[in-house]
Amino acid sequence: MQIKYKGEDSFEIKSKDLDITFSSKVIINNFTFPGPGEYEKGGVILNGIADQDNTIYVARVEDINLCHLGRIKHELSEDEIKQIGDVDILFLPLGEMGTIDLKTALKLLSKIDPRIVIPMLYNDLSEFKKSEGITDSEVDVFKVRKSDLPEEERKVVILNK
Repeated sequence: MQIKYKGEDSFEIKSKDLDITFSSKVIINNFTFPGPGEYEKGGVILNGIADQDNTIYVARVEDINLCHLGRIKHELSEDEIKQIGDVDILFLPLGEMGTIDLKTALKLLSKIDPRIVIPMLYNDLSEFKKSEGITDSEVDVFKVRKSDLPEEERKVVILNK
């Protein structure tokens, strides 16, 4: 699977025969999902979780669990964390454009505990990089397979806009 950042909260995911747009709406091969609910399309299992005026999307693609928190504005309850389940790749908003602040984002990161985190909705990553001990440079495209997922330490992937 290949992941590209399209800016703000939008990501393009390419997987075998699938073109997926992951943002405030999920689109798989030109089919737009209507919002909260459980769906299956092209082998992708998608769960949209209603969260105030936001939808949190959890998708299973190529045996990898992706979670897109959207434009979340608050810390999640334990029940919401359970609904999200195990997450391999988390698309995490970092306090810009009407979302949670960095402190809340870091709390969510530790509660969800994904193997890989990809930041979104940010203008400046310096504080986040400092808190996560990141010195890596940005990449244009992130390619990942199930076998590439880290076992022990969380990996942060910063994609170019």
